[in-house]
Amino acid sequence: MAYDVFISYRRKGAGAGVAGELQAKLEQRGYKVFLDVDNIGSGAFPAQIENAIKECRDFLLILSPGMLDRCSDENDWVRREILLAEQYDKNIIGVSLPGFVMPEPELLPAPLRDLPQKQVFLWSHEYRNASINKIEENLLAARQKKKKHRTRLIAVASTVLAVLVVGLSLLLANRPAVAEEPSEEDNALARERSVRASFSEWLEKGDGLLQRVPNPTTPEDFAAFMEAVACFDSAQSMVVQYPEYAMDSIHLAGKVDSLERLRKDRIATELDATTKFLDVDQMDFAQYRFNNAKVLARAADQTKMESIARRLHD
Repeated sequence: MAYDVFISYRRKGAGAGVAGELQAKLEQRGYKVFLDVDNIGSGAFPAQIENAIKECRDFLLILSPGMLDRCSDENDWVRREILLAEQYDKNIIGVSLPGFVMPEPELLPAPLRDLPQKQVFLWSHEYRNASINKIEENLLAARQKKKKHRTRLIAVASTVLAVLVVGLSLLLANRPAVAEEPSEEDNALARERSVRASFSEWLEKGDGLLQRVPNPTTPEDFAAFMEAVACFDSAQSMVVQYPEYAMDSIHLAGKVDSLERLRKDRIATELDATTKFLDVDQMDFAQYRFNNAKVLARAADQTKMESIARRLHD
C-alpha cells in the first residue's frame, strides 16, 4: 500500500501525541498516513519501514525536545528514517514542538547536517488546525513543485548527467580533509548560541504579532494575538528547559502573565457580549462575538464556552 505521508517521531514524550493527532487530522482530509503503531503488520520491521518511506510522497519529522539527541547512534531508528527519506528524495517537513531547539549543524552527526535547512513549522497546541493547515499547504506546494521539477529534469537530462560526471570527478580530485571533532566546550558554546538564537526568534515573532494587532477586534486579529501568546509561552518553556543560560526569565514571566490577564479580560468581554445579544435574540451578532471568544479560549474556559454554545444552537 502506497502512503502519502510518513510520520517519524519519538514514542517517549510529547511527540507521540502530536504524531497521532496529525495522522487523524490528515486522514480526515483524505491523506494516507503511515504511523508505525498503526501500520506495522507481520514481517520484518526494518523492511516495512523502508518500504513505507520509499513509497510515500512526504516525510513529517516531529521535532520534540531532545528528539535528535540519540541520532549520533548509527542504529537509532529516527536517524535511519531521516536518512532513508533523504535517500529516496522525499519532501522532509519538520514540525517543531514547544521547547525544541534545532542544534547547530556542527553538533549533528555528519549525515544529518543539512537538517537545519529543511522547512520547519511551529506546532501550536492552542491552534492545532492552523498548524495543520500550514503543513498541508506545504504538502500541496511541494507536490506541484515536484511535478514541474520532474518535467524540467526530463528536458535537460543529458546536461545534468554531464554536470554530475564533471562534479564527481572534481570532488574525487579535491576530497576535503576530515574535519576535527569539536571539543565538549565548543559543543556547549554552540548549543548556548543556538538556544539563545531560538529564544530571541520567539520573542521577536511574538512582539511583531502584538505590534500588528495592538487592538484586536476580529477573529483574525485575535488569532494573531493568540499566536503571539504561544510564542512567549514557547520562549518561557525554553527558559525552564535551559536555566543554565540565565535568560531574562523575570521580564518574560511578567509579560506572559500580563498577556494572560489581557486574554482573560477579552474573552470575558466577548462572552458577556455574546450573552447580551442572545438575550435580545440577535443571533448573528451573538455568533460573531462567540467566534471571537472561541479563538481566545483555553482549556479552563471550556465549561462556560459549552454552556453558551448550547444556547446558540438551541
